[in-house]
Amino acid sequence: MRSHIALMSVPLHAHVSPMLGVAAELVDRGHRVTFASGGAFAALIAETGATPVTYRSTLPADGAPGAGWLAAPVAREIGSECDAAFPQVVAAYGADRPDLIVHDTVTAFAPRLAGLWSVPRVRFSPTHVYLPAGEEPIVPTVVAMPRSLQADVDHVGPEHLFVGPVPWRGRPGEDWHAPAGRRVALVSLGSGHHGRDDVPIRCAEGLAAAGWHVVIATDGSVDGADLPSAAVLERASILVTAGGAGEVLDALAYGVPLVVVPQDVEQFLTAARVQALGVGRMITPERLSPAAIRAAAEELTSDPVTRTALDTMRAEILLSGGAPAAADLIEKQLAHGDVT
Repeated sequence: MRSHIALMSVPLHAHVSPMLGVAAELVDRGHRVTFASGGAFAALIAETGATPVTYRSTLPADGAPGAGWLAAPVAREIGSECDAAFPQVVAAYGADRPDLIVHDTVTAFAPRLAGLWSVPRVRFSPTHVYLPAGEEPIVPTVVAMPRSLQADVDHVGPEHLFVGPVPWRGRPGEDWHAPAGRRVALVSLGSGHHGRDDVPIRCAEGLAAAGWHVVIATDGSVDGADLPSAAVLERASILVTAGGAGEVLDALAYGVPLVVVPQDVEQFLTAARVQALGVGRMITPERLSPAAIRAAAEELTSDPVTRTALDTMRAEILLSGGAPAAADLIEKQLAHGDVT
């Protein structure tokens, strides 16, 4: 049955991008899909077949996709965004109320809209599930990670469905070819890792000295070109990353080991799980040096135990279900019609 399903997310790449594959899957199943977010993401959303519903955001990342990352939105920023977005989205939808809302976990205006319109909802978590405090209602939640990567997974309730990463590329990007006979390292640490602009370059120099061909990704570009990092990951032997969930999941889906140099709390959680699962190494800020990066890369790419762990993780990702599993849960909630 064709239904109107509204996806909603704050306009941050790490929150919008993981939902695009779900939007495309729901469109392919014949649903009418709208997607409410900041105007900068309208063109990207439209590529999935969903209809963008835009509002003016208060977040600093409401610019060109790929720029202005906000790694860990704080409660004050999310509260301001909710207050600004709520009346705009109400006005934009008008009488065209959806049958169900699927919303990112930090998109605070979406539960308010579900209550206003008395429609069911499904949450979408692009990273670790954080257990709610107090008496918050239990809501079916799609988690775009493999279950084994979740921190404290034994405390996560059965309402959470771990579907693994939900990839979606839209229009194909520029192809990329690795130099013949060279091992490729992708270094993606941002432009100011731990407040230092030289960290990505120093890490790259350390790998290059050992014969690696190094590709640097910063601020939404790869080696200064409009090239998706996935194009490099397909041919990479190692990823040096700050530990953002999207990049980590992309690497694991391609079977690429990780050197994780975390900056914020969530990245430390991810780095710890990566190390515990044997698919990479964590290098804490006090241990960060070009030599440490180089040693970790050499160890990971020559260790057969690491390769086995990566193969196990790829198998888990393939079995998790991705976008079809997420869409199945959404349609199930749509059929039940439970309003929370």
